[in-house]
Amino acid sequence: MGVSISYMGTKKGLAPAVAQVIGYAKAGVLLDAFAGMCSVGEEVGCARQIWTNDIQLFAAQIAGALFTAHDEPMSSIAAADIHYEFFDEHREHLVKLFASSLIAEDDLLDSTTFSVFSKRSRTLNTKLGQALGSLCRRRPYSLFSTLYSNNYFGLRQAIEADALIRAIDIAHRTGAVTEDHKRWFTIALGRALLKISNTTGHFAQFLKPKGSSFNRYLSLRRRSLWREWLFSVGELQPVGTVDWRRRNKSFNQDSLSLLPQLTNEGRCPAVVYADPPYTDDQYSRYYHVLETLVRYDYPRVSGAGLYRPDRYCTPFSQKTKAPQAFDSFIKAAADGGADLVLSYPTNGLLHEAQVDPKQILKRHYRKVRCCHRIAYNHSTFGASKGVAQSEVTELIYLAQL
Repeated sequence: MGVSISYMGTKKGLAPAVAQVIGYAKAGVLLDAFAGMCSVGEEVGCARQIWTNDIQLFAAQIAGALFTAHDEPMSSIAAADIHYEFFDEHREHLVKLFASSLIAEDDLLDSTTFSVFSKRSRTLNTKLGQALGSLCRRRPYSLFSTLYSNNYFGLRQAIEADALIRAIDIAHRTGAVTEDHKRWFTIALGRALLKISNTTGHFAQFLKPKGSSFNRYLSLRRRSLWREWLFSVGELQPVGTVDWRRRNKSFNQDSLSLLPQLTNEGRCPAVVYADPPYTDDQYSRYYHVLETLVRYDYPRVSGAGLYRPDRYCTPFSQKTKAPQAFDSFIKAAADGGADLVLSYPTNGLLHEAQVDPKQILKRHYRKVRCCHRIAYNHSTFGASKGVAQSEVTELIYLAQL
């Protein structure tokens, strides 16, 4: 069940404990305000209706598919039958445009020593630069080929990404697949891109090959995105029954504006679960390529990571703004009459700012208790501290009016 995508700060290991605390709250709809990859929603399952929210569009697409989809994913065989002709047609078109660069890439992939690899890498850079210089940057369905080739992905892999996106669009436009199917296929493509990317597991920056790592680089570059996509399609599965999913909702908004909006509209959830960002790492920096995948809008990128210009920056990840953001969010949940379940680590920015989250909860809720103190390893994928995991104590609170 689910999408099985690794994500920074995931609470998958804590989900059973969080779901237990949610079970102590009053009956009714649960809003997961920072849904991410939806590990808590999956754990709660059909015990209650679930509304999800995430400001990152790719994450919101995953939540929508898992909890609101009418149509379940197709099989890999059905997906291949529908898409291959469209995929192959555009792949061949792009292969002709990048013919000399692809020859150079094939030579690079045959390298047996780092010195040979380095020489052939320079040749590929030259050939690809010449090819890109002669192309219109906004040529239809060429975004990955012109933007992310020879950095996060190989050129042939980027070509396959563009060809797949075109095939998915055509299949949807011609009625061969539904809107739900298109979303499943796009999520599968994002999952496949993460599997083959030249990174540590996120898109903050691509890795530069070294003598000790170029064989891993070559291994990743040799993988077929088409095959990885078909495998991912077969791995996806929604939560619950169609009838249950039809009564759920999915949002793609700033959590600080969503709760007041729901209150004003008179459709407040019974319980809010909050797992806000807790470090100064802005998640949008680590998943911008996946945002571009779903938007496919040819952004003007910048920086070492080729970042989008419109990356969202949350106040929860800014030490000076986090206390006020927490207070506003908790007040909004209380104003809507919701019970609030909050998970937050002892090394989070609030604690660094000498602010106790329990005291903020007590400003707006009559009953506040810490239900769990759990030693836990947070997934960072080598983010700001350069380590793959961070050992912390996770606090799980239940606040009730």
